[in-house]
Amino acid sequence: MSSPKPPRPTFFEDTANDRLTAIITALTTELAGLTDRVATLEALLNDAGVLAPGAVDHHVLTDEQQAARRARHAALTDRVFYVLQEEVDYLAEQAGE
Repeated sequence: MSSPKPPRPTFFEDTANDRLTAIITALTTELAGLTDRVATLEALLNDAGVLAPGAVDHHVLTDEQQAARRARHAALTDRVFYVLQEEVDYLAEQAGE
């Protein structure tokens, strides 16, 4: 049986802001970890002679690769901000009535 978790600290009057802050902090932590892992992979590939130093920074994408990257970025943005988009859509619908 697990022990109850202590209450989360509160910083704002609206607890939704505290939850959002916790989410952003968690995402930032994950991003930092992924950034470190990518840097480590680049260093290992450089050391093994598989990838020249600076190759990633100087890589030029093809038009197809750029289009695919834009599509991935748009899909990610849609997933991350879908809640806000739902609210915008709802408000627009209400204004149209």
